[in-house]
Amino acid sequence: MAIYNLTDQLIHELGKQIINGDINPGDTLPKIETLSEIHGVSRTVVREAFKALATRRLVKSVPRLGTIVSPRSEWQWWDTDVLSWASDSGNNRNFLLKLNELGFAIEPVAAKLAAKNATPADIEKMTDCYYQLEKSLGDKDAWAQTDYEFHKSIYEASNNELLVNMLQMLYKVQLDYRYATIASMNNQQDTTERYLRLHKELQVAICSRDEESAQQKSYELQEELANILSSSKD
Repeated sequence: MAIYNLTDQLIHELGKQIINGDINPGDTLPKIETLSEIHGVSRTVVREAFKALATRRLVKSVPRLGTIVSPRSEWQWWDTDVLSWASDSGNNRNFLLKLNELGFAIEPVAAKLAAKNATPADIEKMTDCYYQLEKSLGDKDAWAQTDYEFHKSIYEASNNELLVNMLQMLYKVQLDYRYATIASMNNQQDTTERYLRLHKELQVAICSRDEESAQQKSYELQEELANILSSSKD
């Protein structure tokens, strides 16, 4: 989240502590007066921070107990700040594996829809995005961005605004996902070549309007990503 004032700073600090597991579900947060003294901020700042965390369903007020951390199943995971804190957390790889699991459910559907609905302009953009990805090999920053842009072009070609919006909402964590993939592929030439080949096969299937093949190639790409992330070191 963008940090503009003391309230934002406290929200960011407490939010990351909760996501990281430094403060566990069921734990009671210190009283407003205590946090005010610890962080050198006014009680109003602490109250506003509590409200912001409650909006994200990370905490809730319980009579006679105070403000407690909610179960993980209740957290507002689609909130961009919660996603960012999870992506930045010490348990980053576990979160990225969960993101990969989400990819299994969504990416093949987006690919199939792209093969069905892509316009000539969509096809042209996707082809260009693939070539930009190919040219970015060896430059991790360019690779992460062009890989994202390639997949974004598939979502856009699906012509489903809900899918496009979901990917945009995940922009920051998608980049983290790609940096983790790049780090895991370092010095593994065969893995890099296979990863790029799967992207090419996916692009060809969509541009050929082969819906079943596009769906299958996308699924195979997710399997490759799962293998890469699973084999990486913490």
